[in-house]
Amino acid sequence: MNQGSGVRGDYDASKITVNHERGNAISRAHHMETAKRVADAIVSDLKHSEWESPIVPIETIASRVIDPAGNRKQVECLIAFVKPSPRLFYLQSRLVDFAVHCEQMHGAKDAGDRENTAVFWRARYYKKSPIKRLVPLAAHLIVSAGKLNNGAVGGLEIVLCDASGLRRLAEDSIRELQAKSDEWDTNIGNLFLDHKQQFTYAPNVVG
Repeated sequence: MNQGSGVRGDYDASKITVNHERGNAISRAHHMETAKRVADAIVSDLKHSEWESPIVPIETIASRVIDPAGNRKQVECLIAFVKPSPRLFYLQSRLVDFAVHCEQMHGAKDAGDRENTAVFWRARYYKKSPIKRLVPLAAHLIVSAGKLNNGAVGGLEIVLCDASGLRRLAEDSIRELQAKSDEWDTNIGNLFLDHKQQFTYAPNVVG
């Protein structure tokens, strides 16, 4: 699950590479053409023997793609593995320094529009839960992010990864989540704006 490119401009293709045979899904952000080449290279070049400890091989593969990319080296990827057990890795280039870094995540991780205040939803409400239970929260974060920055964040894609495999949500489920997110957004706003209360005031203190 990904917030989008974080780079202004149109990108209408899917931002998640899914390979059911190899049991991995890779979401992409920032310079999308470079990020797609990185994702394709990881899918094709990462050996089965490296799946158990993939961090160094992923960094090596990504560096080989990113190094000649000129001024399009800024990349983020969230990499989900089904085998040998469900795991999530975060890959980034040119966001902290000039190196390519990969690390395993043990909780939630957002990628894309790093300054988008919609990350509040994850910071406030995320807790470790079965992945299907987290789908509405993730969807609301992404839809909210798009409303705050529709030049960089657009569309909603969700791929679930657990021990049973990889499953991409169908369009009817995506549309329903988008509609529910719009409804939640309206209802939350109305809770504040429609709240009626008689306030009491502290006395003014003179001297």
